[in-house]
Amino acid sequence: MEDSKKNVFGIIRIGTVNMDLKIVSYSTLADRQTIENVSREVHYGEEVVTTHRISFQALNEICTVLNGFRQLLRDYQVDDVKVVTTTSLRDAENQLNAIDQIRIRTGFSVDIVHMAEEIYYKFFGLYYDIDQGAFNFGRNSVLLMDMTSSCLGLTCWKEDKILFQQNVHIGALGLMGSFTEKERNGITFTTTVREYIYGTLSPLWRGVQQYDIQYLILSGQVAVRLGLLMGKKLYRGVGLIAAREFCDFVDSFSGITPFKLCRYFSISENMANVLMPIIMLYYELLRHVDVQMIVLMDMTFTEGYSIHYLATKLNDPYLTRQRWMLLELARGIAVRYVSAPDHSRLIEEFCATIFNALFGKIGVDRIGCYLLRLAAIMHEWGKFVNLRKCDVCAYDLILTTDLFAISDEEKKMVANVAYFSYFGKVQERDDRFASLQPETKVMVAKLVAIFCLADALDKGHNGKIKSIEAALHDNLLEIAYTSDFDVSLEKWAFMKIVPYFEEVFGMTPVLKRGR
Repeated sequence: MEDSKKNVFGIIRIGTVNMDLKIVSYSTLADRQTIENVSREVHYGEEVVTTHRISFQALNEICTVLNGFRQLLRDYQVDDVKVVTTTSLRDAENQLNAIDQIRIRTGFSVDIVHMAEEIYYKFFGLYYDIDQGAFNFGRNSVLLMDMTSSCLGLTCWKEDKILFQQNVHIGALGLMGSFTEKERNGITFTTTVREYIYGTLSPLWRGVQQYDIQYLILSGQVAVRLGLLMGKKLYRGVGLIAAREFCDFVDSFSGITPFKLCRYFSISENMANVLMPIIMLYYELLRHVDVQMIVLMDMTFTEGYSIHYLATKLNDPYLTRQRWMLLELARGIAVRYVSAPDHSRLIEEFCATIFNALFGKIGVDRIGCYLLRLAAIMHEWGKFVNLRKCDVCAYDLILTTDLFAISDEEKKMVANVAYFSYFGKVQERDDRFASLQPETKVMVAKLVAIFCLADALDKGHNGKIKSIEAALHDNLLEIAYTSDFDVSLEKWAFMKIVPYFEEVFGMTPVLKRGR
C-alpha cells in the first residue's frame, strides 16, 4: 500500500560499453528505491569512439535494446522517463541523424550529456552517499578519478570544499582505439600506454600532489569488476584496496594487456579494453602521488543522474548545498583572474537579493539565481587578459573553462550575461546572442537586466553600498541600500539601467536609502 503512493521514474543511458535501464520509486530523495536495474553490454563502443560516427549496425543495436527497455517500462507503467547519452552519441558527427532515427524507431527523445555534466553526476551521487554515511573520510583529502570511454575527470575534495577539478580528453576506449590489436598484445604495450598516460597527465600531477590525498576513489561497474578480479567483495557498496596491494597486483602480470585480462579472468575483450587503461591510469597516479588507500564504490552514472534528477525535481536541500560547493570552486578558479574579489562578492549578493524579490513573477526558475552568482564571480575575468577588450575576453574565458555541473547552454548563458554587462543591455544583433536558442535568449535578457542593476550598485568597485534589501510592490521594485558614503556614481549608473529593466520586466526599479 505504501509503494502505491510513491512516484516512479525511469532512466535509460546509451553508453559505449553498456546500455542501462534503472527504474526508481520515490516520494523523497532519501526513500528512493531501485525496483529494476538492467544492463546490456554493447559492441559498437570502440567503433564510435574511433570513427566518431554511428554506423547503421550500431544504430540497429541501440534501437533493439531501447525497444526492449520500452517494453519493460510499459510493464511497470512508467511514464516519467529520461533517455540520456554520453560518449556514444555526444561525439558522433552524425549525431542529429542518429537521434532522429532513435526517436522515429523507438519513440524516445534523447538528451545529450556533455563531458563536465557526465563527470559531475557521478560526483553528485557519490558525495550524497558519503554524506549519508556510506564511508567516513574524516578530514582527509579525497580524489575521484572517473575515466569514461572518451574522457577523464579528476575531482578532489576535503570535507565540504572542492579543492580541484579538471577534465581531460583521454578515455578508455579512445586510448585503446589508437592501437591495433597486434600492438595491444605486444610486449612493450604496457610501457607504451603508461608513458602515453604520463605524457598527457603529467601537468596535473603537481596540482594533485599539493593536496596530500589519502584516498583514491574508483566507482561504478568498473570498480565492482576490479574488486572481483582482486578477490575483493564490496560490502554495502564499498570496498577497500591498499595502494601497495594494487601495485603488486599490476606488477604480477609482468606487463598487463587486454589479452592477459581475458585469459586470466575469462572476461570479454570489450571489458578488458575498458579495464586495462583504467588500471594503468591508477598505477601511474600511484607512482607520483602517495595515496594510502583505494576505495571502490558501486555508484554508477545512472544512479548519480537519478539522484540529481530527483533532487532537482523535489528541490531537495542537498541540491542547494551542492551549488554552494560549486560556487566556492568557481571562486577558487577566479583567484587566477580577478583582482577585485570583494566587488564580485558584493555583486553576487546584490543579484541574489534582487532575484529573490522578483522570483515567482518573472518566469525564471531558481537556476537563474545560481547562474547570476556564477556570472558575478566571472564577469571581470577578461580584465586579466586585456582591459581594452575585457568583454570579449571574459566571454571567451568562460566558454573555454570547464565549469563543473552546468550544461554547455547554461555556460553560454553565463558568458552572455558577463559579456553584455559591459553594455548595460543585450545587443540583439550580436552574434553571441544570436547563436542562442529562442527560449534561452529571453532568459539571458532577464538575467542581464538583473545583473546590470546589481552591478550598478558597486560601479566604483569601492564597496560604498554595503548591503541592500529589495521588495516588489505591484510593478515597483524598491531597492533600499545601506551606506555611509556619497553614492552619486551608483545612483547615476542605476538610473542608466532603469529603461532596459522596464523594457524586459514591465517593472520600474527605484533606489532609495534604507534605514
